[in-house]
Amino acid sequence: MIGGALLQHVPGCEDGEAPYSQELIAGGKVNRSFLVRTRRGRFVVRLNENSATDPGLDRERELVIHGLAANAGLAPHIIHATPDRSCLITEYLEGRIWTPHYFSRMRDLRSLGLRLRTLHGLPPPSVPRFDPLAAARRYADAIAHSEPQEHARLQLLLDTGAAALARSGSAARPAAIVHSDLHHGNVLTADRIYFIDWEYAQVGDPLLDLACIVAYSPRAVAHGALMLEAAGLADRGVTPAMLADLASVFTLLTYLWYRARRVARTVPATDLQLESTALRRILALAPDGQPRHTSAPNSGDMGRAGQRNDDDSGD
Repeated sequence: MIGGALLQHVPGCEDGEAPYSQELIAGGKVNRSFLVRTRRGRFVVRLNENSATDPGLDRERELVIHGLAANAGLAPHIIHATPDRSCLITEYLEGRIWTPHYFSRMRDLRSLGLRLRTLHGLPPPSVPRFDPLAAARRYADAIAHSEPQEHARLQLLLDTGAAALARSGSAARPAAIVHSDLHHGNVLTADRIYFIDWEYAQVGDPLLDLACIVAYSPRAVAHGALMLEAAGLADRGVTPAMLADLASVFTLLTYLWYRARRVARTVPATDLQLESTALRRILALAPDGQPRHTSAPNSGDMGRAGQRNDDDSGD
């Protein structure tokens, strides 16, 4: 449960008044979140994992980008962030969290693409541009430091990722705000589509968000052209082949993220499964980024947080 010192920053508990209730929100690999109900409404209190354990996390960058997205109506508003960034309190958005099935529906993907167009159109803050290959190298270095025998294999994967990144044309596109973790548990539909959990938000290639979607949700691959059009990237010359190449880079980054966590701590069996799935997808690609086989391995969803296998029965 959330302690009294933190609760004082939740609206309705400023004077030591107890909340009506608080409950742990399921999911989350790098934090724990609680839904807190008070006389003034419902709020999310998120206890953050120490960012020192993950080179991909930057709590200051997260706050800046999350704040900009919230001001644009794309994210829940921030109520309070502790000075040491160990806790973030936001408003609770009433709505429906997406399931994997949403990523197979054209109308939902079109709506998602349009919201990403709005996000990518925001003026980005002055933070370093995200380089997915540099991030992959940092995870690979952490793995090789613990397991030197893995160095050659990791270097081969990085070389393959570098070639795919070059083919995607990523470096030539102007930087934009990107969420970078758009698995189904981080997309919510209420009066509009919102994005939650901005821990891995970056300033970088706007195609990264679509690549993330394709890497996490292979069902969306068939609708790549539709997403590119809705997000405004088709007009900028981005092709489905470029999207596929950048998705392979994101899959590599996902694999290395899971692998690096396994070096540093004990992980649940679900993480091992997701790591294995990501590696199989990487190995299923030929050097030119095209599938080696007529049918890719069954990959499932590889989201970093809030894993769920539930599906939506709607059409």
